[in-house]
Amino acid sequence: MTLKAKKKKSQGKKPRKNLVGKAHLLVVDDEADFAKMIQKILTQAGYRVDAATSATQAIALQRKHSYDLALVDMRMPEMTGLELLQYLKVRDKKIFVIIMTAYGSFSVGIESLRKGACDYVAKPFKNKSLKDKVEEALQRRVQFLEEQRVMPQRSTIDEL
Repeated sequence: MTLKAKKKKSQGKKPRKNLVGKAHLLVVDDEADFAKMIQKILTQAGYRVDAATSATQAIALQRKHSYDLALVDMRMPEMTGLELLQYLKVRDKKIFVIIMTAYGSFSVGIESLRKGACDYVAKPFKNKSLKDKVEEALQRRVQFLEEQRVMPQRSTIDEL
């Protein structure tokens, strides 16, 4: 491929913001080994990742830190992933949540999205698909935050 062709090809793509290293993630799964594995995968991908093995621990972490994205297991002893999702979003409207479930039925996915999750992933999953889902969710979060920033300006312009 010539230099000119490469330049033309790169001009057609929308620039993507690099979120690796900047995004702070929270992984919540009552299976400690699974939570640690996800934490390791995402840390190696360059994200800052905290892991919790209970809803109580996740809530305590969210009180101390601001997270961009949480990956939450659907079935946990203290509360369901959907209940934790709602709690996390009440405390921080900017957090995006991906529900993880070993019971990956279509209805679970629909219910997750209806309750405010940005996506869901069925266990077991491939490392690459997890990383892709995380990157996609973070890109959508950036877009959401940008829209939130721009919208108030639009309404003031419309009032003039």
